[in-house]
Amino acid sequence: MEIIYRDITTIRKAENNPRTISEEQLQKLQKSIQDNPDYFEARPIILSDRTGELIIIAGNQRYEACLQLGIKEVPTVLIPNLTEDREREIIIRDNVNNGEWDMARLFDWDYKELIEWGLEGISFPDINDFDEDMDDTHNVLRNANYEAGAHIKYLAFEGYKIPITDQELEGLKKRAAEYLDENGVMIGFVNNLLGL
Repeated sequence: MEIIYRDITTIRKAENNPRTISEEQLQKLQKSIQDNPDYFEARPIILSDRTGELIIIAGNQRYEACLQLGIKEVPTVLIPNLTEDREREIIIRDNVNNGEWDMARLFDWDYKELIEWGLEGISFPDINDFDEDMDDTHNVLRNANYEAGAHIKYLAFEGYKIPITDQELEGLKKRAAEYLDENGVMIGFVNNLLGL
């Protein structure tokens, strides 16, 4: 398939895209697009023409970042003749995070770069925990406390980060599955869990 740079005004976001992005994440994405245009070109916005319009089915957040940056033309790839079901599948698959981080290897990377590049969801220490004048942040994560902490799973919400054992996690997943089987939706699960 051919990468074509298209006028950003000729494409539009999918209305049913379930993926959102915070303002902070959007700013990181904007910086990434500005700093790495070749990488952006290698991950073009994917379009469908099923409705007669060019609809984004992968890359809605990159599109939004480009709009705010004032970029006039964006790299795109058109996948013609898609069914609505295939479009929906691609929308989800584009946002699914497959695989897990190998923490022992990740600790060999420069901590500040990982944070700058937008790596999230890992129990990293706060950047303010380290000396501002530290020149080399490579291997800064490789110490007994943080290496041990890398293997701990957390339940995270609203600024809380609660350590959870494998047994607790399995119990929580089992209760969630039972609740879903009984109710068909997850709405009310937390109230049920809390006995409310």
